[in-house]
Amino acid sequence: MSTFQLDPNQVAFGVPAMGTAQVFSVTNSSVQSAAFGASTTMVRLSCSLGHCHFQIGTNPTANLTTSPMMPNNFSEIVRVNPGEKIAVIKDATVTASTFSVTELI
Repeated sequence: MSTFQLDPNQVAFGVPAMGTAQVFSVTNSSVQSAAFGASTTMVRLSCSLGHCHFQIGTNPTANLTTSPMMPNNFSEIVRVNPGEKIAVIKDATVTASTFSVTELI
C-alpha cells in the first residue's frame, strides 16, 4: 500500500520509495504496460526523446487526440488504482520516444 500522507486538501505529499519500473520504446501504435501492483496507488511517469500520449485504465488504449500528452523530458506523478495499466503512443511526427512508468510505494 502506498504510504503517502495527505495535506488538508487531500493531496498526497512526502517522499515515496520507488517500486517496479517499466520502460517502453514508444511506437505509432498504442502499447499497454503490465498491470500495476495490488497496492500501487501512485506512479511516476517520465518521457524522453519526444512527446507521447498516455491513457490509464483496466484496458487502456492511448489516442493521439483524446489522451493526455506527456511533454519531452518531463516527469509527473499521477494517481492510479491497483491493477490498472497504462498505454502509450507517439505520433508519426515524433522520431523516437521513450516512456517510463515507476510504481511508487
